[in-house]
Order: sequence, then structure tokens, then C-alpha cells
Amino acid sequence: MSNPQETTCVEVRRDGAPCRARALPEGDYCWAHAPEMAEKRNAARQAGGINSSGPARLRRMVPNRLNPIARVLEKALVEVHDGKLEPRRALAMAGIARSLVTVLGSGELEERLQRVEKVLMTHEERVS
Repeated sequence: MSNPQETTCVEVRRDGAPCRARALPEGDYCWAHAPEMAEKRNAARQAGGINSSGPARLRRMVPNRLNPIARVLEKALVEVHDGKLEPRRALAMAGIARSLVTVLGSGELEERLQRVEKVLMTHEERVS
């Protein structure tokens, strides 16, 4: 049940329909249309764009222990581009990093599997 004191935004959407969002307290516009909120909207839009960019998503997906390696490889990419690092050296670095990631990933997978097996054994003991 809505509060009779609440009003909807007076703005018209791009498609010509009236905005159905709740107006801000003491105002006629919602957050998306209020002129005084333009700066905050732009800041939120920029922060959202930065945090949802491909590189930002990748950084969040990389396990913490691999972050130093990722930073070195990013730096190597720039150095190859700038002509400061030979592409052969960068390829060697990438190959070693790939091997390291494989080894670490296998180790982490083994740890997870052991935890799952332990939980299953505990569950089987309770059921028996």
C-alpha cells in the first residue's frame, strides 16, 4: 500500500510515457530526473563504468595470490608495445605464468576436492 504523501516524478521519459518513479522528498523529480542530482548521477555512472569494465572484472576474478603475476604481465605488455621489452622475453614470461597458474589451479582444486570428500564422509557417518 503506497503512502498518499508520495508523489511520482513529473518528468516525461524518452519514449514519451510519464516517469513512474517516486519523486524525491520535497521535490517533483525522481533521482534520475532531478536537475540537482546531475553531478551525483554522472559520478555514479562513471564509477559503474569503471567497476564493470573488462579489466576491472578480470582483476576481481584473479585469485589474490596471482595478482602480482598479473601486474608483471600487464607491465610486460606495455613494455613490448613501447619497444622496451623483446616479444620473445614476454612470450617466455607468459609461458611460465601459464604453467604457474596451472599448477596453482590444480593445487586449489585438489584442496577443494579434499574438503568436499571430508564433508561427504562426515555426512555418510551420520546417516549410517
